[in-house]
Amino acid sequence: MKSETSSKLKPKSNGKYKYLKEKSILYNEKDEYSLTKEEFCRLYAFYVTYSMCGSQSMKKRTFIDYGWDSNNVYELVNHHRVKTKLGNALCSAYVLNNDNFCFISTEDDLSECFRKCNLLDGRLVDYDTERAVIKSTQESNKYMKLFYRVRDGFAHGKFILKYSSNHEKMIIIQDDDSSNVTARIVLKLSTLLKFIEVIDLAQIIDLD
Repeated sequence: MKSETSSKLKPKSNGKYKYLKEKSILYNEKDEYSLTKEEFCRLYAFYVTYSMCGSQSMKKRTFIDYGWDSNNVYELVNHHRVKTKLGNALCSAYVLNNDNFCFISTEDDLSECFRKCNLLDGRLVDYDTERAVIKSTQESNKYMKLFYRVRDGFAHGKFILKYSSNHEKMIIIQDDDSSNVTARIVLKLSTLLKFIEVIDLAQIIDLD
């Protein structure tokens, strides 16, 4: 990933990462493209209105609602932990087990994770690399933890639409609680839509 201009990091306090408003990765940034009506409706239906995470929505859906046999991404086979069909489907959309995605506990150092993933305070210089730092949630797997933070970003309008250097449509999200950052995410629009495509076996999103 490209080198990013260094930024003065705020000290960690009880697992929190404080920042100034003008140091948000979204501050004073403008959208460079617009979502189509279909893209907007699919993203908001899946990630917000029918969010699968926690108690985020009274209209919550599960993987089973979308046509899967279970909600499990892994299962035990002969004492070995292996991916289910659902787990393999999610990996076909995007594999989160790489160094560009940090899923951390409250004891981890957010500032170091932001540094590692090139997501420090202020305007980003790399809109090409898909990456994220996701603070702890109660969700059972990495995909659900990511969806939880994506939902927050969309629901509160804390995202911007940018082009990568090769004109790929990217979505940049910052989830925060007051002045405490809980996630920073850079993903292709196509990746977020691909998740919906592979999860929605019953094709119910298009009926909403």
